[in-house]
Amino acid sequence: MKKTQLALAALALVASTAVLADGVTVYGNLEAAAVKGNNTDTAFSGAGQWGASAFGIKGSEDLGGGMTAAFNLESGIDTNRGDVNNGGPGGTGALFNRAAWVSVGGGFGTVKLGNQVSPFIVSYVTSLALAGNNFLVPVCVNAGACDGGGTGVFGATGGFFIPNSFSYAFSAGAINGQILRATSNGGTDADSLTSGNLSFAADGLSLTAAMSDRSTAYRNLLLGGTYTIGSVKLAANFIDHTDRTTGGTADSTTTTLGASYALSEATTVGFNYSKTSNSTAADPSLANLSLMHALSKSTSVYGFVNKGTNGSLVSYQGSDGGSTSAIGLGVAHAF
Repeated sequence: MKKTQLALAALALVASTAVLADGVTVYGNLEAAAVKGNNTDTAFSGAGQWGASAFGIKGSEDLGGGMTAAFNLESGIDTNRGDVNNGGPGGTGALFNRAAWVSVGGGFGTVKLGNQVSPFIVSYVTSLALAGNNFLVPVCVNAGACDGGGTGVFGATGGFFIPNSFSYAFSAGAINGQILRATSNGGTDADSLTSGNLSFAADGLSLTAAMSDRSTAYRNLLLGGTYTIGSVKLAANFIDHTDRTTGGTADSTTTTLGASYALSEATTVGFNYSKTSNSTAADPSLANLSLMHALSKSTSVYGFVNKGTNGSLVSYQGSDGGSTSAIGLGVAHAF
């Protein structure tokens, strides 16, 4: 009952703030999908097979002199049951598990403190062609790049959302960069993390490099990019994973190639293929075919087919170590 009352109070606060405060926005994305795997019954997924189901509050204030203050609170949602979901610090037990930060920015760049997205993950996601969570999350796991590392609440982040962190971001023409440092905050050394990225974008070409390093767990390096010409988008990224817990026996490299084509203003189709090469284990691969169709500016329907080999996860579906496959249909509504 107390949790219900707290949730209702939080929603009431969201509503009143949206009405009363200038520069404050309530936003979100709700998704639901039906997914059938080769070794599972049809499952109804409300945690976001394409993007995340989430709601948030964000706002900014002009401080004058070219400076701006901003904040963001974001919580993942499982639309099947209305639960808090989508990982993050504290897992499904924390309300704002996807974002809880404040920032100050100006001509010097932007300083941000709190729970925020890893710069490494930003570079990874933006160096893919048309692809949803049903593809990018399993590939991230195959590559070792979604290893949560750490202990306690930090171990629940999946490497996506980093608590106890501060970051600095800058922009110089076509070049953007960010460096993030997360402290142990009374935990263990495994709870600390350093991550950063550097990106260039101009004339349809986007290039990015990123790193993520937990000194007692792993180091991930990424190179990636996309090129858009007309209705066609080409994408590729390469992840080098060093596992510091096994003396190098779990090191791997992952290559992902993809392309998408806009059939019309409303409809886009995409194909992606990823393969991970390990030193001692089987080499998992995952192929994906996706279609996204916009019914309006806010509502879209999507479908996908995934095929995995050598124990690759497929659309959050576990593997028996062999081949896996999944097909899904879903709807997403942004507000």
